[in-house]
Amino acid sequence: MDSEAVTTVTVDSYTTLVDVGSQIAALEEHVDGMDDAEAVSQRWRSQYISYSMVANDIDEYRPFWELVGQGLRYALEANGYDVSADVRDRIRSTVYEDELTVFDDVTDGIDRITDSGYEVYVLSNGNPEMLDHLVETADLAGTVTDTISADEVEVYKPDSAIYRHAADRVGTPIDRILHVSGGSMRDVWGAKHAGMRTAWLSRPEEDSPHEELGRDPDLVVEDFHDLADRLS
Repeated sequence: MDSEAVTTVTVDSYTTLVDVGSQIAALEEHVDGMDDAEAVSQRWRSQYISYSMVANDIDEYRPFWELVGQGLRYALEANGYDVSADVRDRIRSTVYEDELTVFDDVTDGIDRITDSGYEVYVLSNGNPEMLDHLVETADLAGTVTDTISADEVEVYKPDSAIYRHAADRVGTPIDRILHVSGGSMRDVWGAKHAGMRTAWLSRPEEDSPHEELGRDPDLVVEDFHDLADRLS
């Protein structure tokens, strides 16, 4: 990829800046008799992601915080756990507020990218309050230019509308934006389909499986320092 063709970088939030694997510890801490936390955690995340895409299709937008809660309730019930609303709220708050786990490479790595002359924005399904807290926790308030939330257009990834909205918001032609995402390829494929350049952040310790459906990313990097090296 020609780095000179890129003027702006957008980054995903959860699984990219933040390690949602902390869901497992929160489930084990708050649910008595929890012996399959990894399976419940995986179902929790897949369920709220599924809800976000269904919401796009049936025009039933809900703030992402609500979808996270609905996904948690479904995952617990599907695995045979009867957990009160108060406890579910504590689990959700532990993971996404109180003990938000930021990857070690994020703060310094993104700082290096901005030092190279790129504006960096967080582009996320998360609602504005979630993103404000994430930016503060990750010590990115003086580094990223702004956050862009699905709440602004009431459309979730991977719908093209959110990526096009991001291009309008940052005032950059969409093909000069590099979107960076970790976790599954859903976000990479959505950004690529909308016209952005893309980088898949595949941390070696995450051991993400290979996926084939949409177009390949322009770059595959191991962390934000690796990305900074490629862009400099």
